Amino acid sequence: MKKAVIVMSALSLTLVLASGCQPKTESADSKPNATSSAPDSTSEKIKIEMMAASWTGGGWPDNNHPIIQYINKKFNVDLQIQWVPNANFAEKLNVVSASGKMPDAIRVDSGMFLKWVDEGVFLDLQPYLSKYPVLQSIAKPEEWAILNPKDKIYGIPIYETAQNSLYVRADWMENLGLPLPDATAFTIDKFYEIAKAFTTQDPDKNGKHDTFGFSALGNSLQLGDPQLLAAFGIANGWKEVNGELVPMQAQAKEWTEFLTFMKKAYEEGVLDKDFITNTNFNDKYAQGKVGFAIDMHYQFSQQTNQQLQKIAPNAKFVELSPPIGASGSRGTKTPSSGMLKLVLSKDMDENKRQRMLEILNWWVSPEGEDIIKNGIEGTHYQKKPDGSYEMTDALKAEGEGRQSLLWNWMLRGNSNTYNIYKWSDPIWASEMEKSIKNAKQYPYKNASDGFLSASETFTKQGKTLDDKFLQVVLEIIAGRKPVESINDAVGDWKKNGGDKIIEEVNTAFKAKK
Repeated sequence: MKKAVIVMSALSLTLVLASGCQPKTESADSKPNATSSAPDSTSEKIKIEMMAASWTGGGWPDNNHPIIQYINKKFNVDLQIQWVPNANFAEKLNVVSASGKMPDAIRVDSGMFLKWVDEGVFLDLQPYLSKYPVLQSIAKPEEWAILNPKDKIYGIPIYETAQNSLYVRADWMENLGLPLPDATAFTIDKFYEIAKAFTTQDPDKNGKHDTFGFSALGNSLQLGDPQLLAAFGIANGWKEVNGELVPMQAQAKEWTEFLTFMKKAYEEGVLDKDFITNTNFNDKYAQGKVGFAIDMHYQFSQQTNQQLQKIAPNAKFVELSPPIGASGSRGTKTPSSGMLKLVLSKDMDENKRQRMLEILNWWVSPEGEDIIKNGIEGTHYQKKPDGSYEMTDALKAEGEGRQSLLWNWMLRGNSNTYNIYKWSDPIWASEMEKSIKNAKQYPYKNASDGFLSASETFTKQGKTLDDKFLQVVLEIIAGRKPVESINDAVGDWKKNGGDKIIEEVNTAFKAKK
């Protein structure tokens, strides 16, 4: 589940941070605009069905979870949630749709959304949003509009922001007498200098030649390390240049410079020799084999670094800014809010629609965030005499984060807190917030978000074309082809369908302007 938490830029509404200093939950009625018109105790009880993808640990085993009970009582509803393993989610949605009755609320990715949006099964939220100001404020107008037809809003954007940061083994730097680079002076050449020292100067002091500077992945064009691509000006998928969208596969000059760098790193042993077969970017870091890692702070500090501590208890890490390329380019991969959506069924009647939107408006309010993310006081956490909070034994047994499945797997607001809970260690919580803030300083967005899906050619041929392009990239890095071969790869990609993809994507892009 934690891996799925995906981790976004601060918007106009600032939500209360859940970092151990949050006030005790207030009633919804004491919060301005928490609901547009909260239902009274005599209102009709309404059954609401949700379907959500689930990851590690699965969803809650039944619909009697304390948070569901809280929502049921507060809004006089009968909330029924169907948790579906993510690997089977698309298939399950197809089956449900074929039955003729969609659930009232479903979280979908961009592919699923676009498959169904033209089928007329989702509720258009445009006529109602102004009545629910808290819900409306969780995204910018352009984020509400992403993937939607003009003047229609068929889904609520799931808030996302840059989270991944670059980390370095600070203890290795100390062992080698290397100073930590300042953000303004951390160039791609400085990155390579440090990485080479990690390869050649026995940074772990075990007397063996068994470390590398950095690693990569061989299963995508991002190579698991988009910060290096950004330093060379290679797009995070696509970039806008003079009013046109340009794909990374068409950037022959930038690829030539990047691959010259990577081929040298491979030849000199600075790049992990087994990178092509790696399945997880940070495995080698956790094994004490490389000096650099890229991950979101929550995952890195609570999993990757904890794994490392078992074999290197004195290991220390420091977060760095992304390296700067020769042209001044640098960036942290930045997702777009709105590529994931919560959609509502158009078949719900007026009473259910109003109740559903009242719930969601409260859901992303400060009080709603407190309940949906932290859980119920006395059940999931308790207040200590000194005013701080701690998990209950019951939640410790179940696992931290299990109380926040609806926040992480269904809908969250635009708070920057993610996996910071009331009981989180204040120092760690501060580091988490700082890491997200740092990542947001270097936006590196995919300019095709919301437009790439308009290309029928990409849908049919995109993966095949990219696989062939990636194969050439890997062969160049491994020294089996000269760097100049990338020019042929760019030409082949374009003539075999890439030019048509560029044309179709730009047609959609310009139509939205």
